[in-house]
Amino acid sequence: MNTDGYKVGIYLRLSREDERLGESGSISTQRDLLLNYIRDNNLIFVDEYVDDGVSGTTFDREGFNRMIKDCESKKINMIITKDTSRLGRDHIEFGFYVERYFPEHGIRYVAVNDGIDTFSNSSANDMLVFKSAFNDMYVKDISNKQRSSLYTKKRNGQFVGAYAPYGYNKSEEDKHKLVINEEEAEVVRRIFNMFASGDSLTTICDKLTNENIPTPSMSKGMNIGQNNYHYGVWSTRTVGDILKSPNYIGNLTQSKQKKVSYKSKKRVHNKKDNWIIVENAIPRIIDDELYELVQNMFSSNKNRIKGNGITDSLLLRGLIYCKECGHTFGFRAQYQDTKKHGRVCRVYGNCNYWAKRKNQGVCTPHSVKYHEIEEAVVSELKNLCNKYIDSNSLEDSYKKESKLNAKKDKYNIEILKLQNSNKVLNKKIDDCYNDKLDGNITLDMYKRAYNNFVNQIQDNDNKIREYQKEIYNIENNKLDNDKSLMERIEKFLSMDNPNRNLIASLIDRIEITEDNNIDIYYKFKLV
Repeated sequence: MNTDGYKVGIYLRLSREDERLGESGSISTQRDLLLNYIRDNNLIFVDEYVDDGVSGTTFDREGFNRMIKDCESKKINMIITKDTSRLGRDHIEFGFYVERYFPEHGIRYVAVNDGIDTFSNSSANDMLVFKSAFNDMYVKDISNKQRSSLYTKKRNGQFVGAYAPYGYNKSEEDKHKLVINEEEAEVVRRIFNMFASGDSLTTICDKLTNENIPTPSMSKGMNIGQNNYHYGVWSTRTVGDILKSPNYIGNLTQSKQKKVSYKSKKRVHNKKDNWIIVENAIPRIIDDELYELVQNMFSSNKNRIKGNGITDSLLLRGLIYCKECGHTFGFRAQYQDTKKHGRVCRVYGNCNYWAKRKNQGVCTPHSVKYHEIEEAVVSELKNLCNKYIDSNSLEDSYKKESKLNAKKDKYNIEILKLQNSNKVLNKKIDDCYNDKLDGNITLDMYKRAYNNFVNQIQDNDNKIREYQKEIYNIENNKLDNDKSLMERIEKFLSMDNPNRNLIASLIDRIEITEDNNIDIYYKFKLV
């Protein structure tokens, strides 16, 4: 074996399945074997890379990734493992590294016990693809045996999950048995009673969140979503899952999810027909009568006819957003009896985020009448389209681009002036307040001055918003001088009742402010 120029890294891996052999012993055995091989062949030992307790079905391992980086930085150019299974058991990934990545990067790979050396003509190399397949089949066989064992336990009414369902704890005497967690069970009973009394899922979530009742993941100490904005907030899905779970009438329910593959950690929802439900396997928290009532209510809500399709046909549907929080607007149709027109349908809208979290103070209603929004938007769009056509017939594209850039510069200067003005006004408010504290001015004088300064700041903010909207339209709309755009504009102007698709091809989004002002962002540059 030619050893000139080889800088060796040894890779050691121990899977959880191997832990029964003794973790330190297994790793140390691999290390001793590989160091002896290095000594016997007069190789240069550079570094070792270890992954303890990591499955060979994944190649996303800390030690392995560090080794690959060292290969790319030329720190090592030879890798040695005890056998091929230590490198990995996924034959696709294994084949990629051994047959493509290592050769392309000039890496020599040796599996000592398997007699593999990718830089030699050994007959053992011809068996490499079969060894890789056998390693993969071994993992699949182990996975099937484990799944069969778990299935048997589930069918026998034994709990096998990592965390007990909400409302229960694992028994200290037998981890496969569940006992009631009284504190959580009381919340479960309350959720069922609230829903049966007519409270919506959102109302239930708001009450539980406002009372700082820990969510199931918090109560179980699960490290899920702790850095998420919604951590600690009850969700309608969580409450819905509790209300529909057969666990609470004593029927242990498992296998609601399954892995997509024995090689993947990703889980998907199982069909209800494939759930494993064992009756009377665990203590009940809810009586049958209340449980059946709740299931019937869910069924009736699911099958209820939702509206008459009016909101689905709105011209501006999906284009209207809340200016403050950025969420979409939701619309509802209401029938009203009038003396002049008889029974008429009115459509009203609100910020969707506010509607879902009314009691959390996350936004404000932004209540609007849809027909007023549509009339204002269509009218402004027609005026703008007429100006656009006139402008394109009089100016060439170069002059128009120069004009738009000049407008943008002007708007930025005006915004800077207004922002500086607001800083001065805020300073005046502070000075005025200090004068009131020192007794230099009366309370009435302070109120008049304060209100005057605030009104000026609000006027400046409104102007800044208008300038920012103009700049947005200049910078972000890219359909200027597009022949198809001109055709769409002409088509829009010629139609008495334009369709939603045509409107959406001209308008990017519509934002409603808290005081019901309308900001329109177009898909073409303003003139």
